Amino acid sequence: MNGFIDYLEKEQNIRNCDEMMYRGFMENMPLYMFSIQGNRFTYVNPATLATLGYTMSELRSMNWWDVVHPEYQDMMIERNRLRIKKESVPDRYEIIVIDKSGRQHWIEILNTNIETGGVCSTISAALDIGERKRIEDELQKSQRDMEDRVVLRTAQLNKINQDISITNNILRNIITNMSDGLMIVDPRGNVEDMNPIAREILKESLEFLPICANNKDKSALWRMLNLGQPFRDEEYMITTRKGNVHFLASGSPIYNEQGEIQRGVIIVRPIKEVHRLINRFTGAAAKFRFEDIVFQSSVMAQVIELARMAASKNSNVLLEGESGTGKELFAQAIHNKSRVAKGPFVALNCGAIPRELIASELFGYAEGAFTGAKKGGNPGKFELAAGGTIFLDEIGDMPLEEQSALLRVIQEKSITRVGGNRLIPVDVRIICASNKNLYEEVRKGNFRQDLYYRLHVLAIKIPPLRERPQDIPVLFRHFLKNTFGFDHESIEEIDPRIYADFEKYPWPGNVRELQNVIERMVHVADSRNLQRRHLPAEFAQPDPEPGYTTAPIKEAIHNESSTGTRDLLAQVERREIIRLLDKHKGNISQVARDMGFNRRTIHRKIKAYGINH
Repeated sequence: MNGFIDYLEKEQNIRNCDEMMYRGFMENMPLYMFSIQGNRFTYVNPATLATLGYTMSELRSMNWWDVVHPEYQDMMIERNRLRIKKESVPDRYEIIVIDKSGRQHWIEILNTNIETGGVCSTISAALDIGERKRIEDELQKSQRDMEDRVVLRTAQLNKINQDISITNNILRNIITNMSDGLMIVDPRGNVEDMNPIAREILKESLEFLPICANNKDKSALWRMLNLGQPFRDEEYMITTRKGNVHFLASGSPIYNEQGEIQRGVIIVRPIKEVHRLINRFTGAAAKFRFEDIVFQSSVMAQVIELARMAASKNSNVLLEGESGTGKELFAQAIHNKSRVAKGPFVALNCGAIPRELIASELFGYAEGAFTGAKKGGNPGKFELAAGGTIFLDEIGDMPLEEQSALLRVIQEKSITRVGGNRLIPVDVRIICASNKNLYEEVRKGNFRQDLYYRLHVLAIKIPPLRERPQDIPVLFRHFLKNTFGFDHESIEEIDPRIYADFEKYPWPGNVRELQNVIERMVHVADSRNLQRRHLPAEFAQPDPEPGYTTAPIKEAIHNESSTGTRDLLAQVERREIIRLLDKHKGNISQVARDMGFNRRTIHRKIKAYGINH
């Protein structure tokens, strides 16, 4: 019996020793340790008390869930209930507890249930994970920031890509629809891309580009691709299977980020388009049409009908008539009615250009053709008129040597620039005009016979104003209204003798002189009354005295050819002055009154005609 009692005492001592060791372990370890039974704490170790800030007695008076954050209370109560019922619930989870001061602490908790004497208790061990949670929050925040930045950057890149795509589409549309041809070439001159206009201009004959790109001595393309030198308006003419191609080219190198030449961009423009723009901005266009010709005489109606017929043909036209009859007006009207009406109309007065310059004016010149020649050369009137009409006024004054060159152009439909050796095809309609009798000039040896017959295919003779006096009244009204801004009805008074004077006057300057006379009258008139005194002194005539008549002048003009009219008028006027001096016994004033001149004019004419009185 004593032995059994000793055994029990030993067992109790061992149990007491184990309990002391367990309690010492629980109270000195840094983990949070506590046990709950029902809704109360049954044990809380010092580490837990230090963190929560409560005493053990305070905790015993509280529900164990009072220290749990409200967000987790329901979950903890429900899981504890299920655990007591021995249902399967997670034993490990993270929650927030609140200390006495209200601070929150993240802990990771591990629960286990024990049953003693039929009573179930929960023992929990917890680890402070506040630092880990802080780091996790920072990592999550950094991740969210990173995701936000990625989303923002992705949106920015999408916007940039969209803008680039729009820009590329715009550039592609511009390049596709631009009026000039555009090509991208590699360093060897091979074409990598080109727009439809370039294909049309070059007729898809691109083999000349690699040749130019490898021609070190002469090629602007080689200098661009190898030396980085851009070039502008270089003239090229190439022969293709589809015909000759004449164009201007400009180019610039394309560099990479390292400053190396990777590509070249070339812009090409057909020479016809260049000439069209030159003509447009230099006024080389026909403004007048047949509807703009003012007339009412039957003779002019016949001439206009003939000109309309000539306009519908492709042959050369020769306009003959005195100065001032409107030869260029007819030339422009013929052009505007012809098949080349949309092309340029280029006019050149052959009599107004020095002999040594007329060849370069007509046919252009090559670079270095003479001292002062423009770099790259210069196109002539025939090139500028390509696809349209060239009007050669005063063709009778063209030097014989240039007549030969003009004949060759008419026959071969091509020109060679002065100082050049390259044939340039030109499709031009030629209209010529002359105030000389070209047939007589041929007989005199001043004009080539073969050229005359080439030009004299469709000949139109424009009558002088004195042969169509019916047109003077309508021209008078036309110039008053359209040139000087006066409606005929708004003129308060017109001296009727003016019309009589107009009919008597021979009009050596024709319509141009009529316009000038009307302009002078409008300027010198002090009101809207046009009187005889407003006519030029050389023009107006008083009522003729008995014995004075203009018949000799009219008869002389009628019998003389147009080229000798001025000389004949001078002779008739000289004879008339001598007659009147004899009649009035040298009285200059009386002679001036009879002829409608002032004394100063009569003195000047007497001196000019060498009259002794």
